[in-house]
Amino acid sequence: MSSLRSWSVLSGGLLLLLATRSLAQQAPTGFKVDLVYEVPDIEHPSAVTCDSEGNLFVGEDPMDMRGPSTEPIDRIVLIRWGESGGPPVKTVFCEDLSAVFGMVWHQGALYVMNAPYYTMLKDTDGDGIADVRKRLADSFGHAPGLFGLNNHVPTGMRLGLDGFVYVALGDKGLPKAVGADGSTITLEGGGVFRMRPDASQLEVVSSGIRNNMDVALDRFDNIFAFDNDDDFGWWTRIIHHVPTGYYGYPYDYRSHRHLYLPSVGEFGTGTACGGACYREAAWPAKYQGSAFFCDWGESKIEHYTLTRKGASFDAQVEDFMLGDGSGEFRPIDLCFSPDGKHMYVADWNQTGGGKPGKVGRLFRVTYVGDEVPLEPPRAKDDDPLEAQIRSLSHPAHHERMRAQLRLATFGKAAVGPVSQLLNSDARTLVKVHAIWTQDALMDELESYDPTPEWITALRDPDAEVRRQAVRALGIRRVKAANSELAHALRDPDAAVRMQAAVALGRIGQASSANGLYDALGEQDVVARFTMIQAIRAIGNWQPALPGLRTADRNTRTSIIQTLEGTFDSGAVDVLNQWFHEADEPTERVAALQALVKVHRKADPYTGGWWGGKAAGGKPARPQEHPWAATDVVLKSIEAGLQQDQPQVRLAALEALREVPIPETLPHVRRMIDDDPDQDVRLEAIQLLTGLKDTKMLPSLLHLAIDNSASNPLRQAAIRAVVAIDAEPYGKQLAKIAAAEESPIPLVVVALDALATLRSEEAKAAIVKRLSDRRAPLRAKAIEAYVQVQDDASVRIIPKLQDPDMSVQRAALSALSVLFDTATSENRFEVIKALAAAPDQRALPIYLDALLDKNEDTRGISRSTLVAMGDSISSDIRSLHDRNELTTPIRQELVKVFSADDQFAFLQEDSPAKLEPTAYAQYATDHRGNRQRGQKLFADTEGIGCIKCHVVGGAGTANIGPDLLGVGAKYPRRELIRAVLEPSNRILIDFEMVIVVTTSGAIHQGMIRSQTSERIELVTPEGKVIPIRSDEIELKKKSNLSPMPNGLASGMTLQNFADIIAYLESLKQPSPPRSK
Repeated sequence: MSSLRSWSVLSGGLLLLLATRSLAQQAPTGFKVDLVYEVPDIEHPSAVTCDSEGNLFVGEDPMDMRGPSTEPIDRIVLIRWGESGGPPVKTVFCEDLSAVFGMVWHQGALYVMNAPYYTMLKDTDGDGIADVRKRLADSFGHAPGLFGLNNHVPTGMRLGLDGFVYVALGDKGLPKAVGADGSTITLEGGGVFRMRPDASQLEVVSSGIRNNMDVALDRFDNIFAFDNDDDFGWWTRIIHHVPTGYYGYPYDYRSHRHLYLPSVGEFGTGTACGGACYREAAWPAKYQGSAFFCDWGESKIEHYTLTRKGASFDAQVEDFMLGDGSGEFRPIDLCFSPDGKHMYVADWNQTGGGKPGKVGRLFRVTYVGDEVPLEPPRAKDDDPLEAQIRSLSHPAHHERMRAQLRLATFGKAAVGPVSQLLNSDARTLVKVHAIWTQDALMDELESYDPTPEWITALRDPDAEVRRQAVRALGIRRVKAANSELAHALRDPDAAVRMQAAVALGRIGQASSANGLYDALGEQDVVARFTMIQAIRAIGNWQPALPGLRTADRNTRTSIIQTLEGTFDSGAVDVLNQWFHEADEPTERVAALQALVKVHRKADPYTGGWWGGKAAGGKPARPQEHPWAATDVVLKSIEAGLQQDQPQVRLAALEALREVPIPETLPHVRRMIDDDPDQDVRLEAIQLLTGLKDTKMLPSLLHLAIDNSASNPLRQAAIRAVVAIDAEPYGKQLAKIAAAEESPIPLVVVALDALATLRSEEAKAAIVKRLSDRRAPLRAKAIEAYVQVQDDASVRIIPKLQDPDMSVQRAALSALSVLFDTATSENRFEVIKALAAAPDQRALPIYLDALLDKNEDTRGISRSTLVAMGDSISSDIRSLHDRNELTTPIRQELVKVFSADDQFAFLQEDSPAKLEPTAYAQYATDHRGNRQRGQKLFADTEGIGCIKCHVVGGAGTANIGPDLLGVGAKYPRRELIRAVLEPSNRILIDFEMVIVVTTSGAIHQGMIRSQTSERIELVTPEGKVIPIRSDEIELKKKSNLSPMPNGLASGMTLQNFADIIAYLESLKQPSPPRSK
């Protein structure tokens, strides 16, 4: 498309680029931000891209704002600048489109992702309006607006070195996408797919993503995307998409970590939107090769510095562009001009979709500093071949790509010069572009075959050249390269090994599996994952069993992982055989668990969406259809019930939770009676309890009264009886609760059971334990008695004088429950009884009674408080200072103590209580002092972060994560949130559990170590608590962080800002946490 010469301007649609109009923009020093257009000249800009001359296309998406989302009312506008400067000119390039969220310019045409359509547009007469419109595909997703807004669909696109267009896909998926050549792909959930610009050769690249809206390709075609998760706090993460990669969303995410690839990093809350890598040369070096992503939720654009780490990358983040408060800055997409000077930003200028108003802005960010040297001249398409060859070494990606594409059109004349580049000592990028120029020439020249040169390039000293050569061989499926690619599985560079595995999987030769199995001891997580995927793609299982018999433990684990979830009878046969012959019980368990994954098949995905909060749920399509290997799986589970090793029997019982086999139930019932392993018996009870199996009740009752049985078994039996139907067995349960020989843990469980019955036998047994000689049973009896007796206060109030503090606390708690839940009459009796023997610890009840509807209750409470005045003055003062007295209670207390000077403070205004938002705002607006923050961090007598955290290994704690590098990984607003709301998001490695013991004790902490005999918890205070396995009644995950809430309440605003400043200064990456 030619530059603007003289076009008419659309009416009412012209704005000069004036810095004074740069609303809601803050950018780094050296950058200028200009407002190009705003409403009414632009509406809901959703996607931006440039043509080869720097003219800008802007997709507008009123479909998903003012709506309706089902009607094709989106359009694309073209903005052009004249050669001599001056204002931009806008034309409507194309109208009546479905949701426009992706565009790419290629060879004189604009390719548009307006899902479910994919459209080619071209302006042949230079008037700024498309006069050629060709629909290349119509099945890229569901019908417009089928699930509300047109989000989570195919969106951003980028053209790669390899000639493929890479497309970001949200988790509404592709039921069946059909390419122009008839190629088809289906993908449930989000990921990345690719195709040729003409919509041919459709392929899935990666999967397991929620909603990455764009693909940011670096100069070597590494694919980066920005994703976020609604299910766990809108947490954002950078994903490095590798071919065949799977990232776990939604069903494996967080729960089955070995099944998916990790992200590059998680970077706090936000809403992931469009982005791009800066591949040009007109900005300072620190930005070259970096990724930039729009965070619509946090109103900013972030800059990610990416560094190679094995087969993947590491990333550090900093804010690049922020709003200044003068309007909603909600960036949705960005792109860079081909000359590299400008970033264009599409700003929705509004929170949410589906709103009637017209909003939107378009910004241009330009580097105006002097840190960048002038780049060399660029060639033009009509320059000779030699000029195009020279341009392959140009520092700007756009110029190198232009030359690469142009060289392919030279045909035979380009073959020799390009080949010489690959076989020379040219720079890395030159050789890389030479490889892909050769690849493009293959499509121009029928008999041209550069693959021998690519095979030679596998020995190039530069790892990046080897990576690209491997990619090219894989994309072209060069079978003659199999042996060399197998050798590349041992390359010193992990990314080469990863690409070699991908290539071998694409080529699909059965013989390639041998080298892949041998390489499964790979230490790099990403490379190993692609090797597993390659074996699955090839489908050769013959080397698996010999490998399991002879390989080391790590390799055996990877082989089982390869077979896991594979619906192939050959893979199932290997797992089944290994399940029966493996020497180690853990490996039999692993084999059985892998078999269970393929017990039956689910319906194939044909459409639909799991919604915005799917993680942690169950698949919408259950596995319910038998297939060829179903019987093998079921028989393996049955065999597992009779294995000698208890771990295997346990695994088989666990499998029956997911895969019911009615024929096994008689055997499971017998296991309750006679299995030699306690854990197996407990699992059998739990399994049958879940099934409400009444036939096991005789075994349960026998076990409950068996004094020779262990406490955990007897307790489990009682709980199971209650869960199924305790009513007919009240007398037996009461007998257990009342028996003198019953141990404390058993009586505790029996009392809990009786509390659900309210029978006379239950009450009698509970009353008996109210006076038991053992304090834990007196306390438990109080708790149970409240549940079965309406007028329980008469028996409970005397327990406030019990010699044991735990009993006193139980009595006070019970009375509070009674007062809250009782009738007006019974509340009066409670407060009357408490007034007869005033108790300072009952102050909360007396205060609540001040507001009771019954005047007699209120009167007794007032009189009691007056009588207790001296003993409760400090308590009430503390409640006042902490602002924990409600206004109505404060008013009543003023009346009660109006004549008592020691309560004069009640007449004062309640003290201001700093809310978390005050701390957040102060630390956002004020730069704290790093040195003071470090002292606060290390002060064990004060805030004392170092009691739980270390920094770069400095410190003795091993509770929370090492904080070295936290300042590079998270922006300030996320550091603030992490301190104020530690439980909002908990890293998997630092999740806490709640453990309830058989004695009724409750512990909360992180598991430091765990064996079959015991676990060790580390509490948030740093205390280590060992617990024997047979003492554990219940263990479950906690929703709380080990880092306590309310830390800021002990700080001044300045203290808080100083702590944040210190955390922000910790820029170096932290070492890996030892396991």
